[in-house]
Amino acid sequence: MTLRPWPCLAVLVTLAGPLAAQAAQPLDSTLLAGFRWRNIGPANMGGRTSSVVGIPSPSKTFFIAGAAGGIWKTTNAGITFRPVFDNQRCVAMGELAIAPSDTTQVWAGTGEEDSRNTISPGCGIFKSTDGGLTWKPMGLEKSGAIGRIIVHPTNPNIVYVAALGWAWGANPERGLYKTTDGGQTWQLVKFISDKAGFIDIAMDPTNPEVLFASSWERVRGPYFLKSGGPGSALWKTTDGGKTWIEVKGGGFPETLKGRIGLAIAGSDPKVIYALVEADTAPNPRVDKPRRRRRVPPACTARATAARRGPR
Repeated sequence: MTLRPWPCLAVLVTLAGPLAAQAAQPLDSTLLAGFRWRNIGPANMGGRTSSVVGIPSPSKTFFIAGAAGGIWKTTNAGITFRPVFDNQRCVAMGELAIAPSDTTQVWAGTGEEDSRNTISPGCGIFKSTDGGLTWKPMGLEKSGAIGRIIVHPTNPNIVYVAALGWAWGANPERGLYKTTDGGQTWQLVKFISDKAGFIDIAMDPTNPEVLFASSWERVRGPYFLKSGGPGSALWKTTDGGKTWIEVKGGGFPETLKGRIGLAIAGSDPKVIYALVEADTAPNPRVDKPRRRRRVPPACTARATAARRGPR
């Protein structure tokens, strides 16, 4: 028996007339005035904070970067905030930085560096020279996500950027970048691989030529995060990024590493903190899929007969 769709088609044609007539009617301003906006989410995806930076006291100004919500600024210590990044082509934020020697210069790295399955991609690094009122794109459009920005303490034109890269696959634009002309040009001062980017940088407060940086190899999938690999490591430079050596030994984990967070004590630069994701065993066991034991046909036949029982 063949079903004929003509009755359904007739109903659709009949309804199309009134709907089209309603759509053609002008909107009533009185009716629209009764509508009110309400927040319907997403609360978790857009509500995360990825970075907070501020101007030292007595200033009450600081900036907050939302993981998927742009940049917000307060000038009264957080009593009120206003958005300052809404007119840009992406609002997924990674890290912020304020130039210590010129606090009107604010840097914004886009792309959240926390490798969730709800992250949004970035579109490079931006710079403001008027305290966040206006922004100008300064390159690194394919960096994917920016994990840290460090500005030289006395020269605001020298900036280091940790570019983590795309979360969902490999790309060669990741690595550790440096500019000496305020972002007009960028130099890739340390590259690991197209699978490993940089996630953090820390500068010696007494010697800006000394920096530590951590690389992170990771890939994100819809249902998994593979964090760690041979590209994850801790690096040190004593010449402003010209040369780098890997930090090994002395108690630092020697096993396979993942993400590494860094901080140098401002009161004593010899004290360095590293939050290291690492395996506890030197050679972690890799779980392999179990092979199914082959059952002879005769055993299978007897087992089937036993389940069926006597006829």
